[in-house]
Amino acid sequence: MGNAGTDEVSNQKRTSAIYGLIILEVIIAALGIASGVSLLMDPSGVSMGLDVVKDKIPFQNLFLLGLWFLGPYGVIPAALAFGIWTAKSWAWKPAFGLAVIEVIWVLIQIPMVGLSVMQGVIGLIALATIYLLYNPYTKKYLGI
Repeated sequence: MGNAGTDEVSNQKRTSAIYGLIILEVIIAALGIASGVSLLMDPSGVSMGLDVVKDKIPFQNLFLLGLWFLGPYGVIPAALAFGIWTAKSWAWKPAFGLAVIEVIWVLIQIPMVGLSVMQGVIGLIALATIYLLYNPYTKKYLGI
């Protein structure tokens, strides 16, 4: 029973762990899409206040960062939220991988630009995502 989308699993009731995981993925998606679109429209970073940290990072045009925010932090978590909502087993591994990447991303950012509230929020969301992914009911619901 490799696919959690079967009748037996998909008919199970979603618990607060599942709803929490979906909400976290939607929050990351919303933040990623908003940040990505903002940086694509203004690659200087001025509109997001990132122009002040450009001397601390290895690149001056933030267009590629906007693509990163839009894709891995925007579109992918939105797809994962849908996959989790519909009890698809394929959603577990990329959700875990993305959460690990988010933790690493925050840890890399801190020495480069200093600690910010947003980094703390993203880090906590990532850690909460990992915790919820390892919840026994989540794993059962997703057929893991």
